[in-house]
Amino acid sequence: MTNRTRRSFVTTVGTMSTLSLAGCVSSLNGSGSANDDPSANETPPTGTSNSGSELSHLPGESIADFEDLEQWVTMVDKGDLAATDDDPYAGSQSAHLTADDATEYVGVYTTVSDGLDLSGKNLSLAVRYTGRQQLDLTLELLAPNSRNALGMRRTLTGPTDRWVRVDFGVNRVDTQPDLSDVREIRLVARRRGDDGGSIDCAIDDLRAVDRPETGAVMLVFDSTLESHHEVAFDVMQEYDYAGVEAIIPEAVGNDGRLTIDAMSELDDAGWDMAARPRTGAQFFDDFSPEEQEGLIRRTKTYLENRGFEDGAKHFVTPKNVLGPDSMDLVREYHEQAFRYGGGPNGLPATDPHNLGTFSGSADEAKRFVEYAAQYKQLAVLRFEYVGDDGISERAFRDLLEHVDTQDVEVVTATDLLER
Repeated sequence: MTNRTRRSFVTTVGTMSTLSLAGCVSSLNGSGSANDDPSANETPPTGTSNSGSELSHLPGESIADFEDLEQWVTMVDKGDLAATDDDPYAGSQSAHLTADDATEYVGVYTTVSDGLDLSGKNLSLAVRYTGRQQLDLTLELLAPNSRNALGMRRTLTGPTDRWVRVDFGVNRVDTQPDLSDVREIRLVARRRGDDGGSIDCAIDDLRAVDRPETGAVMLVFDSTLESHHEVAFDVMQEYDYAGVEAIIPEAVGNDGRLTIDAMSELDDAGWDMAARPRTGAQFFDDFSPEEQEGLIRRTKTYLENRGFEDGAKHFVTPKNVLGPDSMDLVREYHEQAFRYGGGPNGLPATDPHNLGTFSGSADEAKRFVEYAAQYKQLAVLRFEYVGDDGISERAFRDLLEHVDTQDVEVVTATDLLER
């Protein structure tokens, strides 16, 4: 790891300029027809104009606004693609992807005859889906062919019937993709959680942003467990790392849980005490909107009244799933939100309320940290028990040693917010 402080990451990302894709955008305008062979080199998509003034607050520039779908083609026997003007994300329409319950997944692609330069860029996409609680979304870049590809897969855990942005992070690299010569872009939506039922989602505004100079790693500790202070804290102090603790107010001071004194010691060392409402075995959206608001408000107030105002700005989702009312309330009360996503996040984030985490004890955790360094992304590692009942102290220490070898900054949620 470099000798930059965590705060230097804030400065680095804050000075990034807005992306100029003049050359890229012009290369996306062409004519011609596409066929059902995903490996064919056809003319690129249209849909490259400004998606509207409502997107002016977002970093970067749209490389596909889906106003014209002629250059997008469905994969053979993999669902259907159509335009929809029902609540478009921006402009006059969005792309509607559907698959019946007998179809494995829905996939679309577009080709770029002369190649598209996406080197030094991270990608994001607006997504809205319905009819199921979870969805897997994959964005794949063939650069220049299927043997040299970059895969970005994100697990969506709600809300349904609400637009969110997915800031894609890399979780698969095939051979040596050349991102200065992207010849094909693929988007695939798959079922997750429930294997049955249809797939119904809309997509819009595929956007490219300049990567920051340095990638980032965040360490999030869930459930207010004593081992976070007694085990993880001591190891992290050796590296001068600070983490994010997800605080359940009702758990504080109970057997095996953090005390207020322990929370204060973590806070003094630069940790964030983030809000994590207690929901028991229920999903957050199982509660009524009024109950959800009460849980959010009480948890945030608990932290603010005990001097943890910075951490109270951030929300860690109980059991990961959010419903439409949940998301609206989280956006109202908090400035960032975290839940399972299954991989890294692209930076800079275009939707700070949809930041994905993954298990710090997962087999791919080290690899995702490496991708965060290589592609200047954010890897949010989530932990529960550290020690006997979860990831061992030895494995945790080994993971931090690996982080230390990578060119990344270890940041808190507040650091990320202040970029």
